[in-house]
Amino acid sequence: MRGAKKLQDELESFALSLPEAWFDTPWDESRVTKVRKQIFAFYGNQDAPSIGVKLVDSLEQAMSLPGATEMSYDMGTDGWITIPIPGLDEDVAQGLYDFIEESFRSIAPKSLITQLDDELAD
Repeated sequence: MRGAKKLQDELESFALSLPEAWFDTPWDESRVTKVRKQIFAFYGNQDAPSIGVKLVDSLEQAMSLPGATEMSYDMGTDGWITIPIPGLDEDVAQGLYDFIEESFRSIAPKSLITQLDDELAD
């Protein structure tokens, strides 16, 4: 299985491939991916690879993953969750891509969701 840091980098690359997604570091070394001005994915630091996403449909499934926690600052009440990457088996790791896409869809304007759907249909 690929390393946790490598998987985190691959997930970040996937997030950046979504319509109008871009990379930012709004707080010191904290890495995030945004769509327009809104964050849709957080990434843990080099020592603790993780992703943070906003989920609705998959929230219960994601919360059942080892080490998954609601984000602090009351973000968890809005469906934001942090998932540690180390130790996930390959099948679960592949599902993280779906979580990033779901988070994007929960944040992005409808026009960009339509654009993504059109790209996926091609």
